[in-house]
Amino acid sequence: MTKRTIGFLALPIFLFFCTSLGAGAEEIDKKFHKSFPVKTGDALSLRFGDGNVTITPWDKDLLDVTVRYWADINLVGVRLGGRDAFDVEFRQSGDTVYVIGKEPSGAALGFYNERVHEYFYEIHSPRTLRLDLEGDDGDLSIEDWAAEIGIRFDDGDVRLKDIAGGRTVLRGEDGDVKIEKLSGDLEVSLDDGDLTLVACDFRSCRVESEDGDVTVRQSGGSFDITVDDGNVVLERTKAQELKINTADGDIEVDLLAGPTLDGELRTDDGDIRIDFEKGFSVSFHVSADEADYIQVDLNEIEGYKEDRQTKSGSIHGGTGRLRVQTSDGDVTISEK
Repeated sequence: MTKRTIGFLALPIFLFFCTSLGAGAEEIDKKFHKSFPVKTGDALSLRFGDGNVTITPWDKDLLDVTVRYWADINLVGVRLGGRDAFDVEFRQSGDTVYVIGKEPSGAALGFYNERVHEYFYEIHSPRTLRLDLEGDDGDLSIEDWAAEIGIRFDDGDVRLKDIAGGRTVLRGEDGDVKIEKLSGDLEVSLDDGDLTLVACDFRSCRVESEDGDVTVRQSGGSFDITVDDGNVVLERTKAQELKINTADGDIEVDLLAGPTLDGELRTDDGDIRIDFEKGFSVSFHVSADEADYIQVDLNEIEGYKEDRQTKSGSIHGGTGRLRVQTSDGDVTISEK
């Protein structure tokens, strides 16, 4: 008997084995609800897996959690190692409430398919509760919060709005992040996703991104942004400290007059464009492969110097400082 003949025989035998062991469909439809008394300074530790999360503040001294999980499961074959139905663990220890979603697990010999129709966490809480959140493939939305936030996620989108908790930290693998009206300290680390910051007032903003764009609009403060493969755009920004470094991406900054600037822009392979608001006071030093790649469109430059690879000078007294460097790209500086 040839190997090919054995292969043709093995497939029907395998299908017969799977079918004889069991075939069918089942539905998981569960809803959980729990409330806990809490006070200012307490914490929520949430593990939400693939579920979507919405956290909304209210005036009650209660943390109220509703979880809904509804899915269809089709199985032809046999389960290996058993399979646990969806469950949620609730407990309160000291100043922390723990909510842990326990999603179905296990493997199957044969055909297995799970289709999730609804999976969400709806949470109401005082806005002063510290948040420690971790998920895999679910979206997260938080508004009007006044306590520290820590988020770790794998593949989902995060939306934050009106955040005044002092310190917010996000660690993500593959998902987009949008933050509006955040004040305080922000630290973001992304692998593959875009970050958008709107109308924020940062004491410090530190961003590290592997593959994604970073966009900042109508914000102010101190910025430290490092991107491997992506563009960085700052629109109508008041920056006191500004450090931007890209390996393969363009940098565009639109800077408003205000605080004294201490800035440094670097890119290995990309163009840099800088627009100063009229009256911006700064001393600049720009270097590129050749000075011809540097275009300076400024009026009344003081102490202007130029050589084969650099151009430098100052405008309006030169109280701020900006150093610009690109290894392979053009640099454009203008005042408007």
